[in-house]
Amino acid sequence: MEVTTPDHHAPSEVRFRVRAPNSAPRRIRVIALTDDDSEVRRCAERAHADVHFVRASELAALLQTEGADAASILRSVDANASALHAGLGTPDLVVIAGREGDDAQAGAVAAQAYRSRGVTVSGVIGPSGSRRESARTADLLRPHCTMLILPVSAGYLEDLLAALGA
Repeated sequence: MEVTTPDHHAPSEVRFRVRAPNSAPRRIRVIALTDDDSEVRRCAERAHADVHFVRASELAALLQTEGADAASILRSVDANASALHAGLGTPDLVVIAGREGDDAQAGAVAAQAYRSRGVTVSGVIGPSGSRRESARTADLLRPHCTMLILPVSAGYLEDLLAALGA
């Protein structure tokens, strides 16, 4: 770490200023709630450093649940812990991306698993093409996300990844 040296005109606290970035690059995992999200597809096609894209359906296949109720999902998480751990990886930040109306069940389970490991989970749920869609996707993810973002137009995911240095 490089620290500046004070000169005779600078305040005494200047000697403690660090001239290096304050953090290492973040490892980011983006979980797409659906296979046909054009915004996620555009982001995945661009070269992002330390960003790994995965579909929620791939995580659901790891779980192999018998039912959609919470008890079945938790039993499946316990039974498939090692496969789930390998599939989830160890990112610094997880972004669950989708549109209102997408099935968020696997995304919610993944968010819960990441949060239990102390990983920050953000949800980016864009508007659906239909005005009649309810907020059930956002409602399902809300309890499991550290931050839930509901942008009014497309393009937010790309901006978020750029702001994070990806």
